[in-house]
Amino acid sequence: MADTSLRRTLSVTAAAGLLLIPACQATEEPAAPAEAIRTPLDAFEGVAVESTTVEAGHSTVGTSYPRVAASHPLMMEVRTRMAERQTEFLEGLPDQGGSELQQDATFLAVSSQVVGARITAAVSSGVQDEDENQTLWYDASSDEVLPWTSLFADEAALERAHLSAAAALQEEYGMTAQQLPGVLGEVASRADEAQETEEAAADGENQEAAAPEDSLDLSDPEQAAEAAEDWAGSPLEDLAFSTAGGMAVDMAPGEVPEASGGQAVVLPVKAEATEGVLSELGLAARDAALNNESGPGEFPLDGSTDEQGVSMDCARLKCVALTFDDGPGEHTDRLMDILDEYDARATFYVLGQLVAEHPEALERMADEGHELGNHTWKHDDLAELSAEEVRQDIARTNDAISEITGSDPPTIRPPYGSVNDTVSGAVDQPIILWDVDTQDWQSRDSHKVADHALTHTDTGSVVLFHDIHGKSVDAVPDVLDGLHEEGYHFVTITDLFGLGGMGSGDVLTDARMG
Repeated sequence: MADTSLRRTLSVTAAAGLLLIPACQATEEPAAPAEAIRTPLDAFEGVAVESTTVEAGHSTVGTSYPRVAASHPLMMEVRTRMAERQTEFLEGLPDQGGSELQQDATFLAVSSQVVGARITAAVSSGVQDEDENQTLWYDASSDEVLPWTSLFADEAALERAHLSAAAALQEEYGMTAQQLPGVLGEVASRADEAQETEEAAADGENQEAAAPEDSLDLSDPEQAAEAAEDWAGSPLEDLAFSTAGGMAVDMAPGEVPEASGGQAVVLPVKAEATEGVLSELGLAARDAALNNESGPGEFPLDGSTDEQGVSMDCARLKCVALTFDDGPGEHTDRLMDILDEYDARATFYVLGQLVAEHPEALERMADEGHELGNHTWKHDDLAELSAEEVRQDIARTNDAISEITGSDPPTIRPPYGSVNDTVSGAVDQPIILWDVDTQDWQSRDSHKVADHALTHTDTGSVVLFHDIHGKSVDAVPDVLDGLHEEGYHFVTITDLFGLGGMGSGDVLTDARMG
């Protein structure tokens, strides 16, 4: 059997009946409508859409994603995938600049059992435009996000699904077997060879078919992920379900030359071709998609509209936490305006005695996705206090913040970074220090502050500023611009360390790996 780009060689004997029809053969039945079921994010009650655009001299980056369930596995994976693609884009910027990346998400299927999401990434460099699409499937029974291969019963079913897509290309666009693109052409070639082997055997020739390797179990998440790597480049990576109950497969521009204007093509695969091909998850996904088509209602996953928690997996990303102490103050609103231009989330360690003076600032912090931290009531050195005095100070500040935001701050930062066993043993929240001290309180020089932050910040860093100093705030645009261009993501302390990465009384300086 000929080599292909797929690592596994599968038996296609069972799929031989789906071998491609000649291009000249007419079909008696009309093709199923090529309408993929894709539901906008805001079509479901309780789902808000977060749309952001960061315009810098070197690039423009836009995203649109669901603002629900910050820690829900699917939503977290969607935002993490988008963040990974953004970093890849920014790290590969051409010298002349001016490139654009726009990423969006839509729902493919939504029910209490399964949710499918599609992420699109459009890159424009002024020379060549590129579109990339990927799909993710959440299985509520296992609480896991799975690849597209999990929609199929087994690898033989994957083979049959690709043959059905290839046949649809021949029927719809008259493509020959030699014209079939990529993986579809490889699968069709294997099917042809398998049929020739069977015919030779029927004629009495002494030929043996190559024995297939062990097939992966696509119901196992790890093996399904392995299969997704094996079948990388398949058009079924961007699979949706059609309004006719079949599959709708996106074909990239240029893959179907016969299509008008070289545009992308949504290829219909008839409903009957999916029988015996889809897994239980795939069948549930198809049912969910068809129910969406009849009219989406309330987002069905219990508790999914809670926006609190970790929003992306910083273990996979270039994340940095910018933190601001001693406020809020007269420069805090201007700082939040600057942060908003870069879609940056920060953590503000506020003094309890200032909360009542600036309630609007705290409300804005919470509304815009920033995190509030406890910086004690009036900046006392906690290491000089008794355990009971520490508890009273922290509780008083927690209460002041909670009265405005509705929740206690998740972490504490002791003034001066002063902490001892008494302090760590007296508090219920993690204690966050820093690994990059901009020394802004000392230099009061915005250029020095920005240069220090840009020079010393690394993935996982916690960077210390003070928003009560105007020169510190003046430094932030250069810091944001420089780190953004390098592909960093500006996240809260909770995002940086993760919900499982911080315990009561833990003293943490950074989340650097290695």
